[in-house]
Amino acid sequence: MNSSEIINQIIQNKIISNRLSIGHWVKYEVFTWQWWIGIACVSIPLLLWWKLVDKRRIFEISVFGLLVTIFSTFLDVTGSELVLWNYPIRILPQIPLLFPVDYILVPIIYMSIYQCYKSWKPFMVAGTLVALALAFVAEPLAVYIKQYQLISWHYIYSFPIYIMISIICKIITNKLLSRQEEI
Repeated sequence: MNSSEIINQIIQNKIISNRLSIGHWVKYEVFTWQWWIGIACVSIPLLLWWKLVDKRRIFEISVFGLLVTIFSTFLDVTGSELVLWNYPIRILPQIPLLFPVDYILVPIIYMSIYQCYKSWKPFMVAGTLVALALAFVAEPLAVYIKQYQLISWHYIYSFPIYIMISIICKIITNKLLSRQEEI
């Protein structure tokens, strides 16, 4: 098989996968109670964040949150593509459940910590507690309610990743702030 034949086969498989995915979403996912939880996980945290965010620091806090979103999404897409885990319920057929988690829940949780704890030590303590809660409470709960499926992954692997995301994003945000203050 030459390169163009392989590419055509990949495209045909994607077309089949897309049809199966949309069919599954329409028949088994949309409007289920798990689907409504996904909708709530998008709308409620956004409303709460907007009400509670320090509007004077909104740009700084949002930059931190966008960095968390970038890292979370990259790692989540990589894990999904490597078939380490799966998201059986999606809000929209072509957008996996990671959307509410990576774009809303995790960034808002970490933005709240970032807003409350400017110095490193309390930030690290809070970040570690959040990492514990996400890895050992939120993820098992998501598995229990069948919104998250572990394939070749264990909760313990997530714990240090959550901590590293918060540390790296705080370092980058602090660097950006210090550069801005130099100008």
